[in-house]
Amino acid sequence: MVDQSAYEVGSTRRVITLFFGDTHGGHKLGLLNPLVTLFDLDERGNRVPYHPELTSVQRYLWSCFQEDLGEVEEIADGDEIIVIHVGDLGHGTKYTEQLVSTRPADQVLIAVGNMEPTLNLPNVKRMRIIHGTQAHTFGESTIPIITAGFLDAKYSNVDVSSLAHGLFEVDGLEIDCAHHGPSPGIRTWTTGNRLRLYVRSVMQDSLENGEDPPGVFIRSHYHTGIHETVRRETNRGHFKTEAFILPSYCGLSEYAQQATRSKYLISNGMLALVIEGGELVEYYKLWRSVDLRTRESL
Repeated sequence: MVDQSAYEVGSTRRVITLFFGDTHGGHKLGLLNPLVTLFDLDERGNRVPYHPELTSVQRYLWSCFQEDLGEVEEIADGDEIIVIHVGDLGHGTKYTEQLVSTRPADQVLIAVGNMEPTLNLPNVKRMRIIHGTQAHTFGESTIPIITAGFLDAKYSNVDVSSLAHGLFEVDGLEIDCAHHGPSPGIRTWTTGNRLRLYVRSVMQDSLENGEDPPGVFIRSHYHTGIHETVRRETNRGHFKTEAFILPSYCGLSEYAQQATRSKYLISNGMLALVIEGGELVEYYKLWRSVDLRTRESL
């Protein structure tokens, strides 16, 4: 809940709410801050600091991440920024192939390093980290809980915490935000159908509970950027929810290739919402697609 006491009566506050997720820190295809410091051991068992070498995918992702944060800073133009990571901050050790390190502490250090550039944006006051998938957190939401606690202690001017499922209110605009949700669909002509039906159900639940549906609906997990506008006409009035499934900052592993049946288009990036006076006035889908197929003339 936002404290309005700091604002004059009648003033209109402008807030930028930044969403991104599926960074999968700790995987060689996940986001990796090149400045992060990890530790190896020498022959006496003493810690030796080093910076892990980025893979070509990580160099690409970090370039995208920096470019997107620059766009967000321009969009904000000095106004307040709220940062929300929508889950799978780390990769965990259930799928051990291509890990940067098998040491759990290293994944936490990478997760912290990936989040710090967002906290260095001007006028960031709040950060929330959604817990994500158990297989990618060392269980019981370990990585997001530790990361949020560390950042909250280090950045005393920013309110940082983690949670499983948020119903965030920004000056009256409600945002339903969690990691898991509907899939984007398996056919081009059905893309968005499941998202629309899922959100219609959420809207119906809200109305039956005597509440207004959330104005914004955010999910991630499927590493694919999708946007749908869902409307409901009722005897209480007209309601509209802007619904998004977020892209990732992660490449496609062999396991993911199998799970997605050889998906060849992936999207990477973030979402920035511009909220003025409790109304969503603009949104910026800062994401791009990559074709993973190898083209050859035979």
